[in-house]
Amino acid sequence: MKLPLNVKLGIAGGILNCIAWFAFSKVFGYYTISVDQYRYYVTLLLLLAGVFVSVYYERKEFGGYIEFKEALKSGFLFTLVLGFFLAVFNFIYYKFIAVDAIDYFLNEARKTMEDGKVKEELITKNLKVLKSYFGPFRMLMSTVIMGVILSLLATAIFRKKNPVIPFSEN
Repeated sequence: MKLPLNVKLGIAGGILNCIAWFAFSKVFGYYTISVDQYRYYVTLLLLLAGVFVSVYYERKEFGGYIEFKEALKSGFLFTLVLGFFLAVFNFIYYKFIAVDAIDYFLNEARKTMEDGKVKEELITKNLKVLKSYFGPFRMLMSTVIMGVILSLLATAIFRKKNPVIPFSEN
């Protein structure tokens, strides 16, 4: 079975993003929040490039014409594959590679909030929100939402209807 180009691009983008994420972790350390910032930049760059390339080559495959639905489907499929890879690597990263990184971030946040004399129930609520920040579902959903927005933009740019002249028997 031959995989479509947008799926191949999604797999390549996902692997590239995971490699970049791991490299940033090695360079900056596992207990630095800037690793997530740089990973988001890489993800955004890959989404931007991948969605546009995916829609462009899909249009090329259809002979220079592409309908709105086909273009959106192409960008969304790329986004879904990329998001799946990121969600799986997010789980692996925080479960096996940087096991206590989330606890470290939570303790640092607790210290910061306690220094500011914040109430205990507010600290507990904020720590729950912070813990969900590092979850794989959040990673998938944020990637998909951003990918859908970029897919709509790429679809608007690359969409070109086929000028088929209707045949009349009269």
